[in-house]
Amino acid sequence: MGWRRRIVRALAATAETVAALCLAFMMLMTVADVTLRAIDPAWRIFGMLDYVEFSLDWMIFLAIAVTMLTRAWVAVDLIDNLLAGTARALLRLIGLAIALAATVLMGLQTITPGLEALEWGDRTLDLGLPKFWYWLAIWVGLGLAAIGALLVAPDEFAEGRRRRPRPARGEGA
Repeated sequence: MGWRRRIVRALAATAETVAALCLAFMMLMTVADVTLRAIDPAWRIFGMLDYVEFSLDWMIFLAIAVTMLTRAWVAVDLIDNLLAGTARALLRLIGLAIALAATVLMGLQTITPGLEALEWGDRTLDLGLPKFWYWLAIWVGLGLAAIGALLVAPDEFAEGRRRRPRPARGEGA
């Protein structure tokens, strides 16, 4: 296995693990908060909204990166099966380029509001967390997604060039 694939696997495993930990943290905190309030309505976990928002932010944007790194996106192969190997590979690269462009555009659109949050010192209401940390999660996730798109492009091209067997009668959909 080449260095590129090792890097892709390591990045994907790390992002997937952190995203899974964020999800588990959100679920456990929510269950604990609901349980405490069921026992006594005055009992609650202070800052619950901040915990959930922060964890959700990291989970969502790391999941986008994992999708790119593992090439787990949804593909519609309506035209794919009709094209020859090189044309199919080019079509896949065009799709990957569009996804990369959208990722970069989203990242660029978040720079100004993220830096404004840092400059103004915005903080969350309950815990007083810097809101810049939310923007940091977005930048890390989108940056990893963009890097992932570039790193998996050779694999996407090679897989597109391979000849696919036609589905047998009754298979497919």
